[in-house]
Amino acid sequence: MDGWRQPLLLLWLTSVVAATILGSHAKVVEEDALQVKNLTDKLLRVIPHSCNGSSVTKLVVEGSLITLNETDRLALASYPRLVELHLDGNLVTSIPAKYFSVVPDVRVLSLSRNKISSLDPESFSGLDVLSELDLSHNLLTSLHTQLFRRLTNLQVLKLQGNPWNCSCPLLSSIAEVKAAGLTVGGKQITCASPENQAGRDLLQAAAMCYPSPPSLFTTDPQKPANSQNSSSQKLNINKDPTPVLGNTWKFAGCVAALAMCTSLLIVCAIKGPSLYKLFHNYRHRRLRQEEDVVSTVFSETGRHVNHQTFTFKQENGQIEEEEEDGYFEDPYIKSEE
Repeated sequence: MDGWRQPLLLLWLTSVVAATILGSHAKVVEEDALQVKNLTDKLLRVIPHSCNGSSVTKLVVEGSLITLNETDRLALASYPRLVELHLDGNLVTSIPAKYFSVVPDVRVLSLSRNKISSLDPESFSGLDVLSELDLSHNLLTSLHTQLFRRLTNLQVLKLQGNPWNCSCPLLSSIAEVKAAGLTVGGKQITCASPENQAGRDLLQAAAMCYPSPPSLFTTDPQKPANSQNSSSQKLNINKDPTPVLGNTWKFAGCVAALAMCTSLLIVCAIKGPSLYKLFHNYRHRRLRQEEDVVSTVFSETGRHVNHQTFTFKQENGQIEEEEEDGYFEDPYIKSEE
């Protein structure tokens, strides 16, 4: 009888331990079910409000018709403990400034496979603890330089699948990401425009426009760093004959304008005195001509006056002579005689 008691006791203890473990596991699963809210492929037009939002830490709304309007923002505010937000495969076209500030504890934000073509410089303002951001497979061509400056905890950024414009002035934000040491996840981050950069790797284009130490920048977080690959990549970048685009045309224009101004100053300095002398002589000739005309007119006018005066004096002389002779011829007396 005592021989059977020991196995039964062991069996009872084993069943108690198993029940305890299974109960705790069921409790954990139930808690996880409360923390994660998955609404994939529900074709929702707005994000639903949470009745028990205080327990939800991960919200997944994928494959729906979400546009991130003001109603969606109010709905997000009902998830105060949200840590992960996945909005992949929706109809988001733009993100207003400080839109996600209602969920400041979000660490992972995924906006892949939307139609985002523009981002406000403060679209992610307020997400001070954001560590991972997925913007892949959208319609982005460039990023504002102020977009990531306040995301001090950002570590992973996914940008593949966008039609990037790889003109040097538009790659300054990518260069800042590179300088900050962020990990750009994903593969095939290629340029779509301009034509001479189409198909080229975005990171290499940014490195050509804004050279900086490549050790701060890794292209895939799943692959370990390889010194041989990095050295070969350096050699390829250095040997690439593609000219660097950017502000070269501005520099050339400034040089041309400076050359034209310098040439004009030299011509003015050389030809200026002779031109001034020519103009001065021309003015003197005009003045002399005007003086000649005035003197000619004055002399002619003087002669005419002298002539009149002379005639007048002659007439006066004749009259005086006739009066001195005392002879007066009367035509009436002569006719009678």
